[in-house]
Amino acid sequence: MESAIGRQWYQLYENNPKLQAFAVLKGSEVVWQTENWNLVEDVQSILKAQKTGSSKVSASGVKYKTIESDEDSLIATADKDQGHLLLARIDKDAWTIAWAESGSVPELALIDLMRTAIVLKGNV
Repeated sequence: MESAIGRQWYQLYENNPKLQAFAVLKGSEVVWQTENWNLVEDVQSILKAQKTGSSKVSASGVKYKTIESDEDSLIATADKDQGHLLLARIDKDAWTIAWAESGSVPELALIDLMRTAIVLKGNV
């Protein structure tokens, strides 16, 4: 499983280098994350914000304002060029999460993340 996720992260980053951090959640547990990001303490609040459609979410000490949220995804943007938090559902209880640079187009980055989520389906 871990190598499959690692390969998908590598391909995602190669396709869109503005995605700088990545994690995979199963239930409320981080099963894989890039070394430059630690979401272990934030998983519950991130998932709750997505589920409830909250207008704000926090991750790694950065506060984001939710721009778009539905049952399968979330786009949130931080102030002061601190980037975008993106979520895409893999399956019922698994998610991909990514952090994109502030100069990226979050809607397009989410499409790349959703593509990765589809590939990971059944591998998490």
